[in-house]
Amino acid sequence: MNKVYIKYIKLLPIYVLLQVLVLNEVLFFSYINPYLYILLIIAWPLKGSKLMLLFYAFILGLAIDIFSGSLGIHSTATLFVAFTKFSIAKITIPHNILGDFDEISFKKIGSKAYITYSSLIVLIHNFSLFFLEHFNFNLKILIKIISSVIVTELLILILNLLASKK
Repeated sequence: MNKVYIKYIKLLPIYVLLQVLVLNEVLFFSYINPYLYILLIIAWPLKGSKLMLLFYAFILGLAIDIFSGSLGIHSTATLFVAFTKFSIAKITIPHNILGDFDEISFKKIGSKAYITYSSLIVLIHNFSLFFLEHFNFNLKILIKIISSVIVTELLILILNLLASKK
């Protein structure tokens, strides 16, 4: 097993606990909920095993579902994002920038590509998550999706900037 996979296995309980114990309890304006755990799927190396990513995304989403008491919506949304991640990366990330097991980060691919790539993934995640949660789509849910995407994306960018300064 590669060092990168071991790193992600170690990060999984940290992000799950951070999401469940902190971020799910703090709703901004009692409406917006950031989903920071999606960063683990965003940063996953592109040359890594796709099957391993799908399994990891399912375990990540399932852990959030178990601790949140939701009925599989997080595991479905994370699986959908993991499935579409490589197609989005082909469109947004310039070719031959990343090595075989380089993680996708702000520093590695540049600001414009990273913001576009991560925003699309967060948008797809939140859209599928809220659609599955409500089984409806209206203006109120659209505002909830967009505001949660903005807050989640800001947190992801802050974490990437802090990690790049190390």
